[in-house]
Amino acid sequence: MIMILGVDVGNYYTKTSTGISFISKVSSIPGILANDPVTIGSKTMYLGEGECDTEYRKAYKESYLYLLLGAILKSTTEKENKIVVGLPLSQYKADKGYLINRILQSKIVKDIEVQPEGAVSVPVDYTGIVVDIGGGTTDICLVVKEGRKRKIVQPYSLPKGILNLESEFINCINAEYGLDLLPVDADRIIKNGLYIYGERQKFSMDIYKEFVESIVRRIQVDYSLKTNNITLVGGGANKLYRAFKKRIPQTQISNNCFYANANAYAAIGRRIWGE
Repeated sequence: MIMILGVDVGNYYTKTSTGISFISKVSSIPGILANDPVTIGSKTMYLGEGECDTEYRKAYKESYLYLLLGAILKSTTEKENKIVVGLPLSQYKADKGYLINRILQSKIVKDIEVQPEGAVSVPVDYTGIVVDIGGGTTDICLVVKEGRKRKIVQPYSLPKGILNLESEFINCINAEYGLDLLPVDADRIIKNGLYIYGERQKFSMDIYKEFVESIVRRIQVDYSLKTNNITLVGGGANKLYRAFKKRIPQTQISNNCFYANANAYAAIGRRIWGE
């Protein structure tokens, strides 16, 4: 049996349409338990170790094939798989062919399709602005209907996402209080507060507010915010939804936004290959 799988290889997390997710880190050096080895050719890498790959162009990430294969191995035991993945809107046209060839040459899949991130994850009858907040990029576009076809208008990517945001947030706290916190601590501090030796400390969320404002300012240049719907998708959607909603009242968030791209890719795959 051939498995059709959607895989969202994100800068922060890798997700699949079967509900699998793991942090997008690989290293040639195994951790203490040496879990999750992934081998391509003669080289073995270990998932969840090392640092996130900071290469901006996703198709060229050194870690990409290992993350993709790791996602497949965690999602299915089938040996032959047809996979749909995505690229940021600003990289889609230029890098689609290269990524398809790179994946096929690795022989880790039977067939591959590449789709634009974000835009494909909203319902087929949706019209309006889509903001896909990822780990390293934020993709923005306007989706319109022309007859029975859906068209993506003025797509672009901002080279900033949740990874950058959390890093800046933690750097500000470290500078103010002389701490050595890491970006991974950001969620914990926002949810539970900042405590130093048991005493609660104040911290600013201005960096998050400015991030939202910068997106809003950019959207206003290209689209009408007053007359368009706006939907947030991607791994950062939940974290910034309230700030967007406060700024733009008609803001919506996609169902299961964390897996929205991966689930959309799988649906596209089933339409393409008819299985």
